[in-house]
Amino acid sequence: MPNLKLDLKNRIANEKFYDELEFIRLAGVPDMNYEEKIDTMQQLLEHIAIQNAQLGLLEQYFQEPPVPAPIVNAPAPAPAPAGQVHPGQTFGE
Repeated sequence: MPNLKLDLKNRIANEKFYDELEFIRLAGVPDMNYEEKIDTMQQLLEHIAIQNAQLGLLEQYFQEPPVPAPIVNAPAPAPAPAGQVHPGQTFGE
């Protein structure tokens, strides 16, 4: 069964990863037109900011239902063994 939340999260995270790689690559390119470089890096930062917001909204809209606390039954007391039992003994003699 497909998991919609997981698929959306993976797609957005992958896009963000490649935008971040491109941003870092552009920062290190020395022979690119400076104005074009600034414009492209600004666009990448906008995309990364939107992707961060999308990931936050995904968590907000696809919240996991609260897991009810498990019901713990108290263990039944062991039947009294035949004979007299002293502290530290497991059976009477």
